Amino acid sequence: MRPAAICLLLLLPAQLGAQNRYPDILFLVADDLGWNDVGWHNDKIRTPRLDTLVKSGIELDWHYVQPQCTPTRVALLTGNYPSRFGPHCTVASNEQAIPFHTRTLPKLLKTRNYRCGLFGKWHLGSLPKWGPNKFGFDYSYGSLAGACGIWDHRYRLNRPAYSTTWHRNHEFVTEEGHSLELCTDEAIRWVKAQPSGDPLFCYMPYHAVHTPLAEKDRTWFERNKHFEDPDRRHFAAYVSHLDDAIGRLVEVFKETKRYDNTIIVFTSDNGGVEGGYNGGAYPKPDPKLKPGFSSNKPLRGGKSTSYEGGIRVPAFVHWKKRLDPGKCELTMHAVDWLPTLLEWAEVRPKPELVVDGRQMAGNLQAGRLPSRPRTIYTTWNRGRQVGLRHGDWKIRSDGPGKSNFKAFTWELYNLKGDPQETSNLAGQNLEKLKELVAIFESERGRDGKLK
Repeated sequence: MRPAAICLLLLLPAQLGAQNRYPDILFLVADDLGWNDVGWHNDKIRTPRLDTLVKSGIELDWHYVQPQCTPTRVALLTGNYPSRFGPHCTVASNEQAIPFHTRTLPKLLKTRNYRCGLFGKWHLGSLPKWGPNKFGFDYSYGSLAGACGIWDHRYRLNRPAYSTTWHRNHEFVTEEGHSLELCTDEAIRWVKAQPSGDPLFCYMPYHAVHTPLAEKDRTWFERNKHFEDPDRRHFAAYVSHLDDAIGRLVEVFKETKRYDNTIIVFTSDNGGVEGGYNGGAYPKPDPKLKPGFSSNKPLRGGKSTSYEGGIRVPAFVHWKKRLDPGKCELTMHAVDWLPTLLEWAEVRPKPELVVDGRQMAGNLQAGRLPSRPRTIYTTWNRGRQVGLRHGDWKIRSDGPGKSNFKAFTWELYNLKGDPQETSNLAGQNLEKLKELVAIFESERGRDGKLK
């Protein structure tokens, strides 16, 4: 063999190693999926693909988000609590959420040559001029606005300015099919088309399992025929359909030899809907649903509340190459994913990022709890629901939306002994209440500072 050929063979493994140095990231976000709506929390729910990933990954038992969709998406992509950008980010909105200059997760990953694609629900600005490609994504597909008709793909009927929302790279398109299948198929095509040496950030903010419920394939109903209540059965069918779609997408990472070095994160954007649903908000079919179609049991409360059922959601992280399976008692929040994923991707931002999130990579890999208490701050809809967890203790309140914290009537819970928030200790432990209110006031004082 000639010397040049020998040198080429010696160099080849190093080159391949460099190509695979940075992990691919598949970030899965379900919409309105409750604590009791997944198989690993409820054996009546059929989610075999997700259950397998949980078993071979790290189940995140104390994973928090914001009480609604837009706020959680801001937290995930910026590493900051949404209220830092102003009160408009604390509730679902069609207006532009964050400034164009914000250093988002995809922008930062692109410094390591990540290819970044979004497939699903954006809802951080529902017009093309505020779309995801303006904030670091190379490719985007789905709805610019929030939830939409599963088959019709239009947004809420009472929001005509944003009704047309289905797009590909900010160009409106008309396509036939189930929104869940369309987004999954588009993501699969995108993954297959990317060069093997380039790391991927595939962000999948699914519309499922937000209303409307409009499943047609009897396969999903057959899998859930053990549910007597027809609305719960229909919802469970949608969950099973979501599980299958995620399974198909994960298989593509295996087919393209990416799976072993892919970080897979799964979460819901908020808890499930606690009450019923009146229907008729989206293009037909959009049926009315009785209370109980979704479930956060045994947690208290649901979507749009600061009780645990609104902000503590089913979640896991899976990385075959680096993370040992297990159940993690680590308290995490959606804001933690940006600094954690940047650490794993070896991104060192300059100037250094100042974010609310904590970098959790070392804790997750070593399976250890942090030495200092984690503080989780919640404010929804301009202060109409607020809360703060510090260590094992939590305060929360309904509020009128005023800036003065004294307007709130506080409840105090010890989540270690009372995760279902059944015993309000505010009248029995005034010192602890005072301590947490002071921390809440400090956090609230930082709101609206990011411009």
